[in-house]
Amino acid sequence: MKTIPPRQLEVLTFMQAFFKDNDQPPPMSVIARHFGFRSPNAAQYHIDWLLRHGYLERNSLGNLKFSRDKTPQP
Repeated sequence: MKTIPPRQLEVLTFMQAFFKDNDQPPPMSVIARHFGFRSPNAAQYHIDWLLRHGYLERNSLGNLKFSRDKTPQP
């Protein structure tokens, strides 16, 4: 299995911690603010990467969910 790049691992770990505390994934603006990105588009780039590589999925309503099939490897 291909390893996850460090920045995407940081984003995924942050999302999991946020979900644990709030019962929902963080909005793009919260991810952008947490990592110091200038816009939510930078956060979307990392989310898209995680979706393409199977670490995140979309449910039937289009909302993000964590994949049960993949566990990140630094």
